[in-house]
Order: sequence, then structure tokens, then C-alpha cells
Amino acid sequence: MLHITNGDLAVEVLSRAVQGEFLPWRDALHEGPVHAGIPLEDLSHRRAAFIAAAGWAPQRRVEDEFRDRDRTLRSAAAHEEVVLWFEHDLYDQLQLAQLLDWFCAHPHARLTLVCEAEYLGAMTPARAAELFRRRGAVSAGQLEAGSAAWGAFGSANPFRISTSPHAGLPFLGPSMQRLLEEYPWSGDGLSRLERQALEALRGGPLPFAELFARAHHRCEDPVFLGDAVFAWHLGRLAADGLLDGNGALTQKARDALDGKADTWAQPRAARWLGGYEVKDGRLRWDPTLARLVRT
Repeated sequence: MLHITNGDLAVEVLSRAVQGEFLPWRDALHEGPVHAGIPLEDLSHRRAAFIAAAGWAPQRRVEDEFRDRDRTLRSAAAHEEVVLWFEHDLYDQLQLAQLLDWFCAHPHARLTLVCEAEYLGAMTPARAAELFRRRGAVSAGQLEAGSAAWGAFGSANPFRISTSPHAGLPFLGPSMQRLLEEYPWSGDGLSRLERQALEALRGGPLPFAELFARAHHRCEDPVFLGDAVFAWHLGRLAADGLLDGNGALTQKARDALDGKADTWAQPRAARWLGGYEVKDGRLRWDPTLARLVRT
């Protein structure tokens, strides 16, 4: 039996609750380029290059980990059952979509899913064992919905991304909306996360742990961001002239927060969201319409 889940904390819990082989799917797909429709190994190579460029891990190490991961996934057919264990947040739902797309193209006779509004890493082994007993077979509809979501996310046309609910994947639509909220917003040009970080700093610089809590954990439900990714975003804000060398707001940031300026009035560093590179601020998230618009 092969268990595929979101990372090492989940594996630590699951390994005390169920038997089998464990495969952690370590990739923050909500940041950096993701191109659907290319071979798995090609995508893994591109993801490793991005992760290394972001400073999260050495490229050789990530490439080795992804090579082992991909080899294990390709051997999934040798297991009597494959169990997908994922959470309800953006980080997990994108990973789940990637795997549903894979198994849509590479069917497995016994593919099952555990996905509740709970965090696996904080779960007790007893609760994990209970959820394992209640796991459900992945339906053709779930495979198709996950594959469609992955294809839209990894395309160059984010207007393809659907936020509509799906009965079999209740957390996918809300997660895709949260992804779209990372596009520049109408008016100030800030993404949701950028605005939360800058708002948290209105009173002055904060220790990293406190800033992370105020800008993410107290603003998001469910939470999805790792501390290394958040630190990377702070570096982006500084490079774009929104934070100074002391971690304080610049006047440019204050003007944006006060509705007096658009942060894309001057060029900003590009940012990949799936298959689309945000580089000119022309696509905006309209919070009133709750959808992307073209300006």
C-alpha cells in the first residue's frame, strides 16, 4: 500500500497509524512556474530550478528528491492500493489536483482519498486511523475535476480556472479562489498576501514570527503558507520598494494601503502563478465581482 501526502509532518503522524510505504509530496505549487501537459520529470526539473532560485533548497538536492519521488509515483501500479491524504488548504489542494491529473492518465485499480477540513500534521494517530477506515474510492468525476483544475492552473490562461464547487472535491473551488486572490487587486495592485503583510506592519517593524502570525495565521482559514515562502515574499516586497532595509513600510506602501497609489504604476518584479507570469499588472482580482478582470 502506498500513501501519498503533503509532507514530512503528515508522514510522521501517518506512519504511527497505518502500514505501508509513504511518499511526501514536497512542493509549494502556489509559487513559481507550473506548466500542465508536460512530462512529470520536465516539470520537476523546472520546479527544482525555481525552488533553488528562491533560496529554499539547493537545486541538486531538490532534483534528487523529485527524481526519487517521481520514480515512486511511476511505480504506484505495483501497490495493491494507493491512498491520497490531503488537507483543505491551497498548498494541499494543488498537490491533490496534480496527483488526480496523474492518476486520470495512469489509472489505478484501487485509488482512495482522505481529505477533511483538518491538518494532518496536527492530527493524532488515532484520528488518522479512524479516517483511514473511512477512506473513499476516488471516482471518475473526482479524477476529471482534479485533472481539469490542474490543466487550468498550469495553463497560460487563468480565466480557465474555476472556483465553482464540486461535490466530490469540496475544498478545490475555494482553494482556487484563494489562488486567484494572489493576482494584483483592482485599485492598489497588491495581492491579498502582500496587503496582509503590509497592513500588519502599519505600526512599525515586527519580529518575523509575530509578523508571520499577523499576516497569515490570523488572516487565513485555512492556512497554507510556510515560513520560508513568507520570508521570500518579504524579500519581494523590499525589492519592489514597499519595505525598507529595516522592514518598515515605505511611503509607496503607505500610499497603496491608503488607496492613493497603484503599486503597478511602476514596473515590479514578475511572479509566476501556475502557468501565468504576472509581469505587468494587467490582470486584476476584483473583490467586488469575486473574479479576474482584464484592465
